[in-house]
Amino acid sequence: MNPEKLTFTSFSGAEYSFDLSGVLEGAEVFIESKGHRDGSGILDGYKEFLAKAYCTSVQIARHRQDHFWFVTNVPFGSSLGGRLWSSEFIADSLRNSKSPKAATIIGAAPIDEDHVRSLSQRIAVGIFTDSFIKVMGITYRVQPGDTLWSITKLIHGGRVPTTRFEPIAVKVRLMNNGQDPNKIRSGQRLHLPWFGIRDDGKS
Repeated sequence: MNPEKLTFTSFSGAEYSFDLSGVLEGAEVFIESKGHRDGSGILDGYKEFLAKAYCTSVQIARHRQDHFWFVTNVPFGSSLGGRLWSSEFIADSLRNSKSPKAATIIGAAPIDEDHVRSLSQRIAVGIFTDSFIKVMGITYRVQPGDTLWSITKLIHGGRVPTTRFEPIAVKVRLMNNGQDPNKIRSGQRLHLPWFGIRDDGKS
């Protein structure tokens, strides 16, 4: 991940950034990830994300056809449903957002309806609850110098689960077709268990 690649300058001159980027079928994907205990405040964060996506795709020609994904762990905007990524909702959010951060990103820039319609086809919302991730696990691409121990700490926010480490290694072996988790290599994709983070800060 290159932090400079994820940081942009808004219409007003203020900097903003996305959390992650990747590639999907030749197009770049910019991802905003928001973790919350409940759904309050996520809609404002989503509107800020829409402002970032619009600004990036309008100002930088090479990002005009790229994708923008908003990922969170709790449901939000339930009364809106699929309208969350409709061109009407996006245009209204860009014009009338009460979020100071979103307003700063848009500034006094005009909103191009044709561009909003195009952008709405490349916006995606993903809601992955903690229970869903615990069942499905996490896919991770091994980086140089990684060990199973360091990866486990990383995906649990620096806190290793209270379960003994050996059962984790056994589970990783089962999830990766019997492959020895102690013999991982850079570039390899691992399917890993995730145990969640408890409210008291312990895994």
